[in-house]
Amino acid sequence: MKFILFILMTTLFAFSSNLSNLYKMYEGQEYTKACDYASKYYYKKENKSNEKYVTLYGLSCLETDKINRIATPMIQLNSSATARANASYFSTILLQKQLLRQAIIDGKKIDDLHLPTTTFILSKIFNLFVNKEYILKDGIYRFKDKSNKEKTYKLYIDKSEKRSIYMIIDIYKDEKFIKRYRYN
Repeated sequence: MKFILFILMTTLFAFSSNLSNLYKMYEGQEYTKACDYASKYYYKKENKSNEKYVTLYGLSCLETDKINRIATPMIQLNSSATARANASYFSTILLQKQLLRQAIIDGKKIDDLHLPTTTFILSKIFNLFVNKEYILKDGIYRFKDKSNKEKTYKLYIDKSEKRSIYMIIDIYKDEKFIKRYRYN
């Protein structure tokens, strides 16, 4: 009886852990919710030192408009080859975001840069921009996806009422809007 109670308690604890909750949100594509949750519970000792938790934290935030939050888990990912690869992935995307923003807002030339390529949308747009594979019209950069002819992208700057400047990436499939990334 005590053995069954121990198994039951262990199972309940495992399923109620921060990692399993975060995993469920990530799997359910509730990225904003997962990013907020991961950020809230990140500083618990067992989470901060858990490579899986930290990676899910970064991946969840990457899929949201809160991309700057991936810097926090990125720093922790150093204990294994996989963790370091994930940290490099996150840092590449953050660097590409910053350089692209600088190019669009400040007119900084970035066409001589060669950075690693990732499959993330920001990385794809960065590479198309560096290779000058866009049409610029009325301050909007328009891109065609080489690997998926149905998809197109728009990149532009949006200024909010509070004078905040956002870099926007809109994704279209068959000319229909499907998703927006908004980066500050």
